[in-house]
Amino acid sequence: MNTIPLMVNSELAERAKPIFSRCGIDMETAVNVYLMQVVAGIDILSRSHEKTACVRPPMQFDCLKGVLDIDGD
Repeated sequence: MNTIPLMVNSELAERAKPIFSRCGIDMETAVNVYLMQVVAGIDILSRSHEKTACVRPPMQFDCLKGVLDIDGD
């Protein structure tokens, strides 16, 4: 991982922290998610100003199939 010096508006960062916290992520993770969306070509800059709610994808019970080996006990 690279460390990048990043200057942000301190008031904006303080207001964003509790929103990220409700979603279970910190500021570093939020910035990484943003960068992943940019690389994936997801246009998040043109969205209308909506209230941000933490929306988690539905659980997929077979998503770890073949990854975890759990005994029958």
